[in-house]
Amino acid sequence: PPGEQAGLNASGGQSAASAAAGAARASASVVADFFATARNPKVCFFHVFFKLAALVFYFVGRHVLGAYVLTFILTVVLCAFDFWTVKNITGRLLVGMRWWNDIKDDGSSQWYFESMTDETTVDPKDKSIFWGALYAWPVIWLVALILNFLAFSWDWLLLIMMVFVFAIANVVGYWKCSKDQKRQMAEWAKSRAVRAVVSNWF
Repeated sequence: PPGEQAGLNASGGQSAASAAAGAARASASVVADFFATARNPKVCFFHVFFKLAALVFYFVGRHVLGAYVLTFILTVVLCAFDFWTVKNITGRLLVGMRWWNDIKDDGSSQWYFESMTDETTVDPKDKSIFWGALYAWPVIWLVALILNFLAFSWDWLLLIMMVFVFAIANVVGYWKCSKDQKRQMAEWAKSRAVRAVVSNWF
């Protein structure tokens, strides 16, 4: 009967909604547990949040809404937030590093690095989240860049190239900073060894 069929449809819809809500809660619980084991869970969350927000809005804006201008603006803004957050906050708090680049009057650029000398104080979970997200982010957009180039999607290539530049800039900056940190740690260890030898002799 029509009434019974309508009741079954409504029941099925409610069951699907309940299942979706349950899956969402389970996913949120897994994510919360993952970040909870880090020393700085909130910092780790925001290290990933702007990346995921930009990626989700890019796919929704492009493939669901079909709004090029809105997708372009909000994706670039979110990626700019991510670039600033990673460069100035999460790198300093999660791995004890920070970098910046100054352009001199003659047009040349000067790199500056800040890093802690003792890397053993860095939490392993914080470190893995930081470096994992940092390196994965440009790889995702590089794949999108290649796919859109092969599909001749020139309009979207401009957006993807801008996001890729944001992502790779932080990778280059922190890679250089990491090399500088290792050099400082080697010099620190060498100086400690020299002092130990001198103290034993005298």
